[in-house]
Amino acid sequence: MDPLAVPHDDRPRRYRWLSEPERRMMSGVAVGTAAGPHAITNGEPPVRTSLRALWLAGLVYLVASATHPGGHGRHLAATVLTATTAMGWAIWVMARHRRHRVASAVGVVVLAISGGGVAALHPVGVAVTAVAGMSAASLFDLVPAAALTVPAVVAAAIGAAVGGDSAAAIANAASGAAAGLVMGLGRRQGQQRIIQNAELAMARERSEIEHERAEVLAERNRVAREVHDVLAHTLSALSVQLEALGSLIDDGADRAEIGEAAARSRRLVTEGLDETRRAVRVLRDEPVDVAHQIAALADEYVDVSIRGEPTRLSAAAGLALVRVAQEAVTNARKHAAGATVRISLAFGAAAVDLVIDNDPAPASELGTTGAGYGLQGMRERIELVGGTLTAGPAEAGWRVHASVPA
Repeated sequence: MDPLAVPHDDRPRRYRWLSEPERRMMSGVAVGTAAGPHAITNGEPPVRTSLRALWLAGLVYLVASATHPGGHGRHLAATVLTATTAMGWAIWVMARHRRHRVASAVGVVVLAISGGGVAALHPVGVAVTAVAGMSAASLFDLVPAAALTVPAVVAAAIGAAVGGDSAAAIANAASGAAAGLVMGLGRRQGQQRIIQNAELAMARERSEIEHERAEVLAERNRVAREVHDVLAHTLSALSVQLEALGSLIDDGADRAEIGEAAARSRRLVTEGLDETRRAVRVLRDEPVDVAHQIAALADEYVDVSIRGEPTRLSAAAGLALVRVAQEAVTNARKHAAGATVRISLAFGAAAVDLVIDNDPAPASELGTTGAGYGLQGMRERIELVGGTLTAGPAEAGWRVHASVPA
């Protein structure tokens, strides 16, 4: 395999698609939130308006077939109660469709009054009051939902008193409303569990996406540091050599000297390619020979001293020290061309210390080049492996001190 080939991260992404009920519930919550202060924002039942219309037709048919509406006496009362039952349920259906809480409460009250009146005429009123209680509890908490069904009991009592019927109508209306409240609360709790599960699923997925995004950004920063450090070190040295080559040509140097300078430039290009391959290996977490690579920086302007028994460091920590040394040498060549650079690498029991000092020198023409990310990149590298880095003026010129755990 080509060492320059970048490994591809083909790990499967982990996503959980919301179920259809969860998706409808989350859609209801989002729409309710945007609809205003009177909107239904909690417990929106996953029932289509068309299905509610069928329930309306069935409820009206049930009341009409049981009470036999007509034009006189009890039959006239049955006609009125059948109409108000239809009106109450219709108000409820339209209010739920528009997600309006106050209008929904009005529909429940009308339905409860109708159910109480029907209960005074026929036991089928129990079903109407149960529907009113279930509708109230599916939207409101227990106390306000129970308050909305009280008119059913009042209407049943009035109907029983007017018609001279047994007080059993009151008990029927109350029991129907209570049963509806129980069913509605259970249904509402189930809907709320669906909402909570959907919200938790969405939160987990957002967390996973953010985590993966952070990993991608961290890897991009890592690759960016590698590219910067390799190019900065190699191209800066190459620039110095090419400048020297140009001076030799301008001074009329012989072919041997020019050829030797050109050979040094070619070696720098080769070394740059080798550095790139080493950077890719480190991205794959292959070990780094810190002592050997820092010792290779020695030349006529750079003195390197290594003390202690070399310690095997992690790939990231080893490369961080090598890159700090290279960047410090590059900066010295740019800002203090011709100055002596002293590199000291000390392997200790608890930490590995790298100190780079350079003597002062006149400003160089290369001092204004670069994007200014060198020192920032060095510090980021060292801090990511748990180390520290300081850089600043010293008695002998400029000092960079990096330390990483052994």
